[in-house]
Amino acid sequence: MTPEAKNILVHLREAFYTQFAAAMKRDVSIAKDNSLIFSPSLAAVASWVDDQQRFNYLSVNAHTTPDALFPDQPLTLRVTINPPSGVITNTKSVHKRTRLSLNSSWSLNLTVLPAEMEEMAHWVASWVHSQDNESVAIAAPYRLKVVPTPDASDYQVWTQTAWNCLHPEEQQNASTYEETVQPYQAA
Repeated sequence: MTPEAKNILVHLREAFYTQFAAAMKRDVSIAKDNSLIFSPSLAAVASWVDDQQRFNYLSVNAHTTPDALFPDQPLTLRVTINPPSGVITNTKSVHKRTRLSLNSSWSLNLTVLPAEMEEMAHWVASWVHSQDNESVAIAAPYRLKVVPTPDASDYQVWTQTAWNCLHPEEQQNASTYEETVQPYQAA
């Protein structure tokens, strides 16, 4: 990762966490807690307890980034919420410290361009609330593309511009997987 890309990521991660926490309208902890994370080098993680008293967590990381080998590679960012157990957190440590189970009923990977990151925070919070209470999320500020996965509770969502940036060959063709996510909620 280039130093410039790293600075952009750090700034956007902090801004996203701040806006997401405000939009959640509940206590959201933003911490780098080595007892909850396998690798101390990982960035801070946002976490909260949902209405069903389950532990949820969110991270913001680079998905693709320019570097010495690929200097023209675009910087794309990924918001990951509740990935399969053990991917980001140490499941046993979470349960031991919080006495809560991890929310494994759904997960979300949202891939965006840096310019889209901050505006997506409110939508992500709305989407999380919609998973908790089976409501409809607010309209996203950007057109979204859903990529099907084998697991119906695992949502892979991209802004259309991030998808087009990394898949220019598909920009010419209408994708059979494309759909606008408005409204969108878990099955």
